[in-house]
Amino acid sequence: MPYHLEKRFNRNLNSSFNTAKQVEIKREAILQERRNKLNENFLKVKKRAQEMQALREYQNDLLSKSLALAESNRKFHIEQRRAASKKILERAKRVVLQNQRRSKEEQERRRAELESRIEKTEARRLAHLNRYKKQPKGLIQKSTETQPVKKSSWSVLLKLFYELNLPRSSSSDTWLSFHAISQLIHQAKVIVLTTKVLNTALKQADDESRRLDARVLLTSYLVLMCPKEIFQNVEGEDEKTLHHSAKHMLHLFETWLDTHGRPGATTARVCFVEAWNEYRVRFEAWKSRDREELMENTIAYYVQLSTLRQTMIADQNGDRSVGDQLQRQLDQIKHRLRKLGGSAALESLQRALEHVSASTSTGRRHQEANVKPRTPVLEEEKEKVGKDQLSQFLGTYTSSARTHLQLAHELVLNPEFSLEAYASKDTLESQVRQTVERAFFDQIKSEWESGQMTSCVLGVIKDLKQRLLSLAQTSSSLHERIEQEIDLVLIEQEVKQNVFDLKKRMDYLLDIMSSMCAPVRDSELEAIREREPIEQIKDIFHLLDHMDLDLANFKLRALRRPLMTIAVDYEREKFAEMLNDGTIQLVKTKGWLSESCHKLCQVAAQRNPEKIQTYAKLSHDAIFEEAFVSLLHQTRLLTASELPETFLLDTKRMIEFQNEFQAITIVAALLMLARNFGRANAQVLSGLAVKLFGMLEDKSTSIDHLAVEIERTVGKIRAERKAMIRNMVNKTLSHTDTVYSLLSRRVALVIKSTLQNKRFVSDAVITSNGLEHVHNNLQALSQRVLKLVQHHRQVYAVWYDDIIHCALQSHTNE
Repeated sequence: MPYHLEKRFNRNLNSSFNTAKQVEIKREAILQERRNKLNENFLKVKKRAQEMQALREYQNDLLSKSLALAESNRKFHIEQRRAASKKILERAKRVVLQNQRRSKEEQERRRAELESRIEKTEARRLAHLNRYKKQPKGLIQKSTETQPVKKSSWSVLLKLFYELNLPRSSSSDTWLSFHAISQLIHQAKVIVLTTKVLNTALKQADDESRRLDARVLLTSYLVLMCPKEIFQNVEGEDEKTLHHSAKHMLHLFETWLDTHGRPGATTARVCFVEAWNEYRVRFEAWKSRDREELMENTIAYYVQLSTLRQTMIADQNGDRSVGDQLQRQLDQIKHRLRKLGGSAALESLQRALEHVSASTSTGRRHQEANVKPRTPVLEEEKEKVGKDQLSQFLGTYTSSARTHLQLAHELVLNPEFSLEAYASKDTLESQVRQTVERAFFDQIKSEWESGQMTSCVLGVIKDLKQRLLSLAQTSSSLHERIEQEIDLVLIEQEVKQNVFDLKKRMDYLLDIMSSMCAPVRDSELEAIREREPIEQIKDIFHLLDHMDLDLANFKLRALRRPLMTIAVDYEREKFAEMLNDGTIQLVKTKGWLSESCHKLCQVAAQRNPEKIQTYAKLSHDAIFEEAFVSLLHQTRLLTASELPETFLLDTKRMIEFQNEFQAITIVAALLMLARNFGRANAQVLSGLAVKLFGMLEDKSTSIDHLAVEIERTVGKIRAERKAMIRNMVNKTLSHTDTVYSLLSRRVALVIKSTLQNKRFVSDAVITSNGLEHVHNNLQALSQRVLKLVQHHRQVYAVWYDDIIHCALQSHTNE
């Protein structure tokens, strides 16, 4: 993609239609046409507003009449219900008096009947006593006294259980609310009696360890009667099955209680036990899944609360009172999590915290001044990876300390970074390389065809062996196998004796490579097997190059996670070393940040002419963000020579950012022109935006190409308007154009807002700025810029803050 706006297009300044006078005439014609259209639209809107006002008044009047009629009907129905209730109350009083009278008569009747039975019983008692007195003394001694009959313990237990007034599953009118049933089933008396009854049904020993089963049984009442309060998803398949199982089990439980001591009681008990076992299995499965979801939600809440605690401490300038309160809440949550899932839950919590610490920055760096920058630092303990180990690994792919640093920097900032095969841009170098390679393999081919192999083949085999050994681990069996089976001494003797089988040796090498290469290379490997031996040698070398890259990229991916924890310290240490040995200076960095500080101080002074607030209120982060965005927004092409020293590793990335920044502005400006020249809808403009972005990536795109694309989108237009479109496109695509400058500032403000708030702006803000059709490109650029800014604040915060502090101090002294 071209790097700069002024170099994107070849502008023909000598065109006959590009005179200033024609531009002004045609521009004025366009403006007048737009004014007429705006006036017509204004009249239409005004008329529509009047119609809507009349409609609202009519609707309000109709609503008032409806409310009055509804109020009259309400009062009428209330009077009717009051009269009906009065009649019902009077009748109820009469019924109560009748029932009282009948109850009194029934009591009197029963009293008289009871007294009569008592008299008859006394008479029988006396008659028996008289009969016993006539018996012999010996018989009297042998008689036994009548013992009082004790009631059955089960009858007593059953009576006490019924007195608990638990609701019946078959009678919905006995069901209770969630609060009421919860209070009832948590009573100690209810749990004890339910345990005894359930132990009787299950024929278990009656001890306290069985109370968990009783709690499960009592919980089934909640499952049956209050599913919305118990289940997170009432419509779930497992939840429906558990609800049906609870209803079926309770029904059989009540059936067994009702038939106890009667025929069929044993069958009812067996049916209940089977339903109980099925319900218990389903309940435990649901409980386990629900506990896991609760643990996940609790862990997520703990992580969010921990992040909030760090943010609150930073925002309150070190005041830890709020942080202490949040810490107590965190301790309580951690205690509940330990009770819920034990050590496994705490391990999951630790992994979640480590993941957050590796992907986000939560701390803040304190400053001696009143303004505290938002410099994030990792809160969790860093994974221990030695810097010497990192340098040693990077040294296998790079040749200097500077390149080590660049590679580590790319791994951190670019998740998709990978090593690629070297492709020479020098045409002559490529031609020489191809010529030498062709000559070498032609010689081997001629020797193989003539049957006279020389030592050059031995050199090829030796090179292939070394390449394979480098891909295998030194201590592995594969390494030992390659070392032993590819015997160079034996191969040399075979070549001398002219018995060397090149085809067989190539097949063996391919078999070895098939066990080492990645699955993505299998198809390429199979294609090599079908070729001639000489072609196989050439293709094997190319495949080994790819395998080297595959292995290197695999190691880089494995290195990325541990590197994240030490990358900041590693880059900061290397940068400090370059400063100390004089390799770099901070001259351009100081000028860059001082210029941004001076600009913001001037703005603050204009807004505060009476100097009520001091310059010290300016945030370090605000100054740094303003300076960073100014690099992207500037009209000059960014070059390595003028970028600050801290961007030594990001020169190419910053040039790409500036290029994307200008491309977004260009497309937004062209879309605004397209709207002015026609009535294209939002979908058409979005499609045009995609085409324009694609055209801007092509270096051959010219002003005429852009103008033709806009003409095609707008539709049929007159010839003179085509020339006007071309002229307006040429005029708009310039830093000095009003429309381009306006949209460029808006794009810069969106990026700055993203840096300040750590998230992209809302859709309403994008639409209000006329950037809705470049939303995706602008969001992608903003997020990439945010990631780079956060990384820079972590690495270079010490130097940035010192420079900004000195700049602010100098302005304060002035």
